[in-house]
Amino acid sequence: MQARHLPAITPRYWAAITLASIFGTNMGDFYAHESGLGLLGGLPILLALFVAAYVAERFDKLSHDAWYWACIIILRTGATNIADYGASTKRGLGIDRLVFSAGLFVLIGLLAWWSSRADRATQSDKTLPKTGAVYWVAMLAAGVFGTVFGDYFEHAIGEGAAAILLSGVLVLALVAYWRDALPAPYLYWATIATARTTGTALGDWLAENDILKIGLPVCTLASGTVFVALLVLWRDRGRVDAAPALS
Repeated sequence: MQARHLPAITPRYWAAITLASIFGTNMGDFYAHESGLGLLGGLPILLALFVAAYVAERFDKLSHDAWYWACIIILRTGATNIADYGASTKRGLGIDRLVFSAGLFVLIGLLAWWSSRADRATQSDKTLPKTGAVYWVAMLAAGVFGTVFGDYFEHAIGEGAAAILLSGVLVLALVAYWRDALPAPYLYWATIATARTTGTALGDWLAENDILKIGLPVCTLASGTVFVALLVLWRDRGRVDAAPALS
């Protein structure tokens, strides 16, 4: 993507990533169930939308990060469906959630290592890794991991407890990120995976709990509205409005 379309890694970025994880969880479930396409039937449409957004971004000369976040939401929606298909015993492959999570964890680590080899110059900077094919595959893997691992915690300790516990873990992960507790980009991807996992637990709890009783459609609309409002109202002054630097 062009540098003019990339957000800076600021508190706004991590707030948006977390909200995108919640919205993507709700959107993935809503899309699969309400469209009638099922867990896999809608993936070609999402792929076409992602490609269209990625190509259109190349021709946009304005400075904003809308294309980046559009790609994030599309991937997160698809990741939810892929994860549910892989782990579901009724509608999918029935892969054990811990085994599935472990395999995805290794994949994300390998992609982070690959990214570090190609991007050594900015390894310690609080900037996005290069947003090429490896980046988006890793983002998809992190989304699938977050859904599977989040669901594992929900089944193990309950949705409410999982949402609270994982929110605390995300706070610790963000503290570790800002203190450079691990070499980048490993720390970046570890924080992304944690945000995805937390977003799954929060999204499911908000849509399904007996306190709010708002249901999936309303929760999807609400989480999407809050996500968009954050991006619009919280201006990212740290973003670099640079000349095209496609990656």
